[in-house]
Amino acid sequence: MSSWRFLNSGPSDGATNMAVDEAIFEGVECGSSPPTLRVYAWAPPTVSTGHSQKASIELDLEACRKRGFGVVRRPTGGRAVLHAGELTYSVVGRSGELPLGGSIAESYQAIAGGLLLGLAELGVRAELAPVATASRSRGEVAPPCFVSAGRFEVVVAGRKLIGSAQRRAGRAVLQHGSLLTDATHVQLADVLRVRTEADRTVIRRTLASKTTDLAALLSRSVGFEEIARAMRMGFEKAWGLTLTDDGLSARESEAAGGLASGYDTRP
Repeated sequence: MSSWRFLNSGPSDGATNMAVDEAIFEGVECGSSPPTLRVYAWAPPTVSTGHSQKASIELDLEACRKRGFGVVRRPTGGRAVLHAGELTYSVVGRSGELPLGGSIAESYQAIAGGLLLGLAELGVRAELAPVATASRSRGEVAPPCFVSAGRFEVVVAGRKLIGSAQRRAGRAVLQHGSLLTDATHVQLADVLRVRTEADRTVIRRTLASKTTDLAALLSRSVGFEEIARAMRMGFEKAWGLTLTDDGLSARESEAAGGLASGYDTRP
């Protein structure tokens, strides 16, 4: 098994966060970067859309601007997410090698094992959602990611706690996802394009009822560094390895700097 790097990036803007993920992904794909578990946060709070979505269609960009939310498109699929009150994890490795395995299902399961044990370190008993739980009718605006839980996503008592998305190219695998630390994410309803305000109210209520967060589960505020340590321990236990602290290489930093401009979609 390859030696894995642990990278705690702390908070950055959306363009930087996505560019760093992609730079590591490209490095792993070409063999210049080690497989990496990365944790990070978002400053300012940022709405990300899935790779196939168009922000101007999905979001009220003026509402985003007024609230000080950044806007960025992820290199992975899925639907709109407000990144605020969360820790984001990113796993980048090679398909066909342990611990990720070869198939999409194997990699999701391997990563979920680390997430579940990391949550256990915090005192949270979570499980995997067996099937997707929501869909949309033709012509509707895509609902937020956290309205539904897909297979291998992490739930507590049926309510979504971690949402994830994956991308593959060659033998490289990138999976990143959001671990909710408080209920701020429901503010996404305020910046979605909807047909009526009644629709907005339904989305807000659905987000609140279909999700949970660490503050609600533990009845206390949980800091970023505490969660980062727990996630690291969870992945080390699940995968039977020791993660090595390190930063970005000069090559990765340069690549991320070049990629960031392509992600900069300020409202």
